[in-house]
Amino acid sequence: MLSPYHSSAPVSSKSPKGNVAFMNTNEADHFSDGSDRMIDSPFPDILLAGDNVHAAESMHRKLFEEGFAVQLAPGYGALETLWQQHRHPVILLDVSSVHAVDAAVDTALRIKRRDLGQFIGYLADPILRTSGLAGDAIFPRNIEPLSEALRMHFSRQPRPEA
Repeated sequence: MLSPYHSSAPVSSKSPKGNVAFMNTNEADHFSDGSDRMIDSPFPDILLAGDNVHAAESMHRKLFEEGFAVQLAPGYGALETLWQQHRHPVILLDVSSVHAVDAAVDTALRIKRRDLGQFIGYLADPILRTSGLAGDAIFPRNIEPLSEALRMHFSRQPRPEA
C-alpha cells in the first residue's frame, strides 16, 4: 500500500539509496518511461523548480542521490502545470538570487490561492532568508544540510489521512 504522502505522478528508477525516484529525461514528460509506479518512502513526493535551470537540475540530481522522490519542473511556470496534474504533497522552489524572489513568491501565492494546505518550501541561501520569501519553510540550498533538514522536518510531521 502506498503512503498517503505520495502523488499520482509516475516514477521510473531506483536511487542509489534504493528508493524509486523521479528521473528528468526531457521537458515534455520528466519521466523516463511514462510508467505509473509510485515509490514507497517515508517522505512525501517533491516537485522542484528553480529560477536557474542548471542549479535546479543539480539540486534535483543531488536530492535523487539522497533517496528523495523528486520531479523537476523546467521553471516556475511549468511547475504550476505539473502540480495541477499530479498534486505533489511538497513543492520546493529553488531561489538562487535576489532577482528570483518576486517570481518565486508570485508562484507560491498562485498555488496557495488554489490550495491553502499545499506545502511550499524555498531553497535559499541565508542572505535571501530575509528578502520576503513567504511559504511554509525555508531550507538551505547546500545538499547536506538540505537533505538532513528535509528528513527532520517531514519525520516530525503527522502523516496525512489516507
